[in-house]
Formats: sequence, C-alpha cells, structure tokens
Amino acid sequence: MIWRCDLVPQYEAYRDEIHEAIERVLRSGRYILASEGAALEREFADYIGVKHGVGLANATDGLTLTLLALGIKAGDEVITTPFTAIPTVSAIIDAGATPVFVDVCADTFLMNVDKVAAAITPRTKAIMPVHIFGNVLDVPRLREIAGPGIPIVEDASQSHGSTIRGRQSGSMADAGVFSFYPTKNLGAYGDGGMVVTNNPELSDRLKLLRMYGMSDKDHIVINGVNSRLDELQAAILRVKLKHLDAMNLSRVRIAERYRRELRSDRFLHQSIPDQVVSNYHVFVSRFRGDRAAFIRGMDAMQIQTNIYYLVPLHLQEANQFLGYNSGDLPVAEALCEAVVALPLFPELPQGTLSHIIQTINDWKSA
Repeated sequence: MIWRCDLVPQYEAYRDEIHEAIERVLRSGRYILASEGAALEREFADYIGVKHGVGLANATDGLTLTLLALGIKAGDEVITTPFTAIPTVSAIIDAGATPVFVDVCADTFLMNVDKVAAAITPRTKAIMPVHIFGNVLDVPRLREIAGPGIPIVEDASQSHGSTIRGRQSGSMADAGVFSFYPTKNLGAYGDGGMVVTNNPELSDRLKLLRMYGMSDKDHIVINGVNSRLDELQAAILRVKLKHLDAMNLSRVRIAERYRRELRSDRFLHQSIPDQVVSNYHVFVSRFRGDRAAFIRGMDAMQIQTNIYYLVPLHLQEANQFLGYNSGDLPVAEALCEAVVALPLFPELPQGTLSHIIQTINDWKSA
C-alpha cells in the first residue's frame, strides 16, 4: 500500500539525531518543563518570527487556553470556519463560547473574509481563522475588517512554515496555535502543541494555565489545567525543526507535479494566492466525478486516499444545538462532497509519485 502519509521514512532519515536527542533527555532525569521544552519554545518562536512560545500538550488545548487567556467566557461568540478539523470548534466550545460559522471561498478553501463583517455581533469576542492544508489566510486584511478590538487567534495547526508576503503563518495575530501531532509537517512522536505570540502578558497567563495556575509549587493564582509538552517530544521536535524548510520544499515539489501532471478534467486543485507559499500539509483537490468510485479504485490499486472533510462542522450531529441547517453554508458543504487527499509526504520517492500520477490518470470508472 502507498500510504497517504508514511511517517517511517522520516524517522529513518533522521534516526541518529533523534536517538541522540532522546538519550540526552533520558540521561538528564528531567522530563517535564525543563531545558528541552524551553529551548524549543525559543527556537520555534524565532522561526515563526515572534517573541514568545508556550509548549502545550496539544493544539486543541492551545486554542482553548488561548481563548480563556483572552477572557473568553460563556455567552461569547467566536467566528470561525466550518471547513476545518473538528478540534477547532471543540476548543471554542470547551472555552464556553459559541462558534459562529462563516463560509469559505470555493477556490482557496479559506474563510471568506468578505463575509466576516456580517457575522460580527456585540457578542463577538474573537475570530479564529484556519490556515487550511497549509494555505494562508490574509490575516492583516481580516484585521482591517474586524477592527482593532476583536482578538484574532490563528489556527496554524496545518501551516508550519507557510508564509504570506514573507510573513510566517501564526505570526500576524494576537496568537498563533500550532499542532505537533505526528502527521503534521513538524510532528512529534505523540501529541504536542505550541502557542506563539508577541504579547508577554498572554504568554505568562498561558504558562500559568498549562500548569494548574501555579505560581510556585505551593500556590495557585488562577485555576488552570495540566497541559504540558514533555521533554522527549520537545527534543525530537528540535531535531525536526532544523529540517522543516527542506521537508516543506520537498512537499512543494511533489505538489507541483500533481498540479502539472494530473488530468485537469478530473481535478480542480486548491488555489494558492500568488503571495502565499504553502507548506502543502495535505494535498487536497476537488474530484470531478464519482468520488466514491475513485476512492474504491485507488484502494484496489493500493493507493491510499483520504477525505478532508466528509462533514462540515455546522452539520455535525454534536453541533446541532447551534441551529444550522443544510444549505446555510453552501460552499463548505459542496467542498465536503467533492474533496479528496492524495499521497504526499516529504520522502515520497519520485518513481512512486510517477506511478501514482499515471495510475490516477489511467483509471476508468466502472
């Protein structure tokens, strides 16, 4: 089987560096909130181009705790997109707020910023755009529309290393939240996440929230949770961070071949604006035809595909309480009926890629 995402070749590529990092942590005897985590926070913040990084157990906690640190509470509204992974909205609900969905653009798959103004109410206390599949939303333009008073939190979980006009995703708003889930462009060997920000007060509050609200071992100053990035994951991520740009470049080259060589009568690819450099976290296109038959055909040919996303978040069963109906957000709904993700990971051999492209182009629906 040719997997859509195969993590083993990356481990093999950096095995010696990774084993050295793991042994360094094990020999230190310090496994939580020690030197490796602090170093990763500095190094990743520097990479993104901001002043502060706060390592957390996962990106969902990063989104939730950032909202709480910004003062979001029950009764508040947070504007976001329905075309994203489930945790984006889970975090808003966990923070006690109500998600308000704005439809996406049919070409970029990103939140349609032209529709944001109409969604703002007196209860709007934050906006959470998502840099989907590595494409980057124009956050400065969103800021112009939203005004200075509404915090913006970038869900950058899929966009490590993506840029717009030379600025890193995650660096343009009040905070950016990244996931280190194993399949991410910068992935750990377990869960992990980080919030980056230029706001020192926000950074300090997040550090309290991730550690029960403790100011020292005997006192809590606010009520927090347990959400810490462990030292083993931090050490592994420090190794991979050094190679992130090279891995992203490999992804871009694979994506360019898909765009150039796949039959245009079968695929309508995600549009990447001229000023954006995508990290191609996932290569997702709209399939022109019977998607279910195509997926079955690829499975028979030992080529794995995935659907991101099968059901838009406003129509998920758990979110029925929000009151949305089918047809309310037609672009997102249409995308969910057509999109398919093809194999893409940095170490995908060119010969295998050629085989994938030829197999897809030659495939005939029964």
